[in-house]
Amino acid sequence: MKKSEQAWKIAFLSLLSFVLITIIVAFMLVQHYFPEVEEQHFVPQQPTAEEATFHIHTNKAKLNSLIALKIAENPGDIQYVVELLEDSVQFRSAFRILGQEVPVTINFYPTVTPNGDLLLEVRTFSIGILHLPVDQVLQLLTNYLELAEWIVTYPSEKLVEVKITEIPIDENESMMFRFQTFDLEQDKIELEMIFK
Repeated sequence: MKKSEQAWKIAFLSLLSFVLITIIVAFMLVQHYFPEVEEQHFVPQQPTAEEATFHIHTNKAKLNSLIALKIAENPGDIQYVVELLEDSVQFRSAFRILGQEVPVTINFYPTVTPNGDLLLEVRTFSIGILHLPVDQVLQLLTNYLELAEWIVTYPSEKLVEVKITEIPIDENESMMFRFQTFDLEQDKIELEMIFK
């Protein structure tokens, strides 16, 4: 019986030693191959820009679809259309004069400002077949319509500024857009989407 007890004790101690050695070796391997993370692990290797910028390339047809969709999503009291044509941006609507609907058409020539906003020079303004003085009509429209804060009119210069850089996109104002190119004749529209 003593021999069997001694064999059992040797087997138990051998197994315990094997388990302990295995745990120690496993611990040492983990320490060697999986070192603890250091603070510099989360520091970017390259200097980061203050903003992330994505370039968007589109054309008139796609932008016209987006404009039509946004107008349809937010219908107002006055029905209107904004459309990019061959070389101009056209606004079309209608006013009720003496009981009948009279078409209103405004043609703008677009340019991009240095900060990425869109400057629209009013080329023609017509109600029905009458071509009216642009500066006076712009002043009337400014007084008559409640425009968004990011649309500014300059009647004496015959200009409308679309401050795309100030359009609220999200609640935190962490995202904005700015135009790079707005060339209707070449059908080339480029803008940047910026995350601050």
